[in-house]
Amino acid sequence: MSTLMPWVFLITLLVMGLIAAAQKIGELIPASKQLTDYLKQSEGWVGLVAIFISLYWLIFVVLRYIGVMLQHALLSWIISVLCVAVMFSLGLLFAKGQLSEWTKSNESATGLLNKAAAFLEPKREMLGLVALILALVFLGRML
Repeated sequence: MSTLMPWVFLITLLVMGLIAAAQKIGELIPASKQLTDYLKQSEGWVGLVAIFISLYWLIFVVLRYIGVMLQHALLSWIISVLCVAVMFSLGLLFAKGQLSEWTKSNESATGLLNKAAAFLEPKREMLGLVALILALVFLGRML
């Protein structure tokens, strides 16, 4: 695995957290409002990127090294799984518009996407804060 991919994963997780928790972050740090407003403009595409990065990370990091990580780095593996789950969930929320458009001919896929989005939408801000916390933990683990 290249040394660049963990940084891409970390930055994506941070951006996802900033977009999802924009209102709470704006209350805590008023100077961040301009940044979060800028990031919200491309929310759908960021969501698609996050879905693909989280699936890549799941396949090539979490599942590929599962045996070694469960024996020697259980906490690191758990953090990776949580990061992937949060990133994928937020990616589904953000990319709902694009995914609905692509799957409009498939009723079952559209229904499943709508159910997932309806379940995750009330948890959006909480998932964003969790994403930011996990990004900081992931950064600490990387350094």
